[in-house]
Amino acid sequence: LPIDREKLNRLPGFGIQKQIQELQFDILSAMLMSVIVVTIPFAFEGLRGYLDKGTFPLAFVGFIVLGPIYFVVKTYRSMTRLTKLRLGHTAELATAAELMRLQGLGYQVFHDIQADGFNIDHLVVGINGVFAIETKGRHKWYSDKKNESNGGQHKAHELFYRDGKLVFPSWTETAPIEQAQRQAKWVSEWLTKAVGQSIPVMPVLVFPGWMVKSQTKPPFPIINHKQVAITLPKMNAAIFTQEQVNAIAYQIMQRCLQGKP
Repeated sequence: LPIDREKLNRLPGFGIQKQIQELQFDILSAMLMSVIVVTIPFAFEGLRGYLDKGTFPLAFVGFIVLGPIYFVVKTYRSMTRLTKLRLGHTAELATAAELMRLQGLGYQVFHDIQADGFNIDHLVVGINGVFAIETKGRHKWYSDKKNESNGGQHKAHELFYRDGKLVFPSWTETAPIEQAQRQAKWVSEWLTKAVGQSIPVMPVLVFPGWMVKSQTKPPFPIINHKQVAITLPKMNAAIFTQEQVNAIAYQIMQRCLQGKP
């Protein structure tokens, strides 16, 4: 993991959320064990009956062989998705913790804003603009660390922006850049309609745990999570009065309500 979870600031409800997750796991485990305990005696008696008769339905053989294969594949896919979700969640927590520093400077910060079929990770509103922040979690690979130790030029913890591409140690991406721009455009169109005046929105792309360097000028800030509270106050995406900031924040707040699309 590029981020050490143990070193992240605790956000509101973190302890309770952890207890809820542990309790949910306990409940699921208890439900599963109750089913197993009830069915084992019947399964044992049924198997013994078939063995006494010297016959065994071929259909059952299919269940016994294909069933475990299906659930192993399903479990593997779920675990892979869970790993990615945990990384994404940790990355958003890291960014959110840094964004809290902006509140002391008069910024209003919102998280997980529901849009049309997608969500905006973070929105920051201040007198110098509205910023749509997309956070991306990316694992670091042991093979890249090994290549670095063997004299490789690209260090395992470095991410470069170059000519419209995000260059990682062993792969290249462009989709996050396009996504951040697309989402900022959506926010701008929505707020312009909701507030009744033109609201430009600047995209910001954050990669927690990576050292981000630009070899060519990026179209918008592409930074590490620890650079957020330093970078945004220096940007001039727009000039708003405090009344405009309040009006924008009000519209965002209405969309942030849980269960409200």
